[in-house]
Amino acid sequence: MVSTARAWIPGESSWPQPGNGAVGAPEPGGQRASAGPLHQLAGTSSREGSSLAGALDASAAQIRGRVATALADLAALVEPSLTAAVRRARQAWDQADALVVFDARALAEVAALRRWLASGVAAGGSEAAVALEALLAVEAAVALIRLFERRLAALLRLQLRSDEPELLPRGRPFLDLAAVLREAEQAWR
Repeated sequence: MVSTARAWIPGESSWPQPGNGAVGAPEPGGQRASAGPLHQLAGTSSREGSSLAGALDASAAQIRGRVATALADLAALVEPSLTAAVRRARQAWDQADALVVFDARALAEVAALRRWLASGVAAGGSEAAVALEALLAVEAAVALIRLFERRLAALLRLQLRSDEPELLPRGRPFLDLAAVLREAEQAWR
């Protein structure tokens, strides 16, 4: 049952295929819809792959440092956006779900980091496990931010119905996503 990280890289024909038209299912033109970030990473061109060759020589410390820096950058990106959205929710409830954290530049940086980490996983060796763990940490951070972007209004409504309905206790959002990302950053240092 135990397999190496290399076997987890997309492109394996043994992966189950959804049969209900879900993400990853073949589309009418024969193209596959995106099956997630690992599937997208497997489709990088050979030109991109050759530019990522330097990632194969990265040490575990370099991988950890780069992920810690990325988590700190994500925290810095989230903090002003989330605080402004929560503050705005008190005055204009209809704007409560107008949280947008990722811009094109941030998405490009996350995509480059994903490709770099995936190349480290694909290379195998002693750092493959660290690269896979790092890739999962980045995916979790991005997913958490996306959850906030999509469901902030629901989170705010739940907070307002709670025993302590304060949205900005001590000037910080009641769900301090930036603090969570900074804590994760410290764990990666």
